[in-house]
Amino acid sequence: MTETTENVVVTIPDKTSFTFHEATTSPSEGEEFVVSHFRELTVKITGSSTSREVKFYAVDENGEKTALSGTNKTDFQLASSTLNTNEYWDFDIAGLFKVMFEVSAVNGDVSVKGNAVS
Repeated sequence: MTETTENVVVTIPDKTSFTFHEATTSPSEGEEFVVSHFRELTVKITGSSTSREVKFYAVDENGEKTALSGTNKTDFQLASSTLNTNEYWDFDIAGLFKVMFEVSAVNGDVSVKGNAVS
């Protein structure tokens, strides 16, 4: 979306929310997000689980998964998975086809939700 002010064009980033997992209680690949024109993704992992593992993946046009590294917003560490909850993660998704967050183990429930911006 663009906005014009005194003959100056300002581009306003597009934003969308997406739910990968909603209170899932068993291992699951969850929903895949089609990247399209989006460039950055911030994901929040929450839930009441006592243990969990969430793995981060890029998915190509053939459905092949490749580990995707993200930056933990708390300690700025890079990783392609997490065992923690109540965390925010940032991902550079420009040029990718799809991304997914696989819950490979969980004891309780875990939710994974994201906001993508162009």
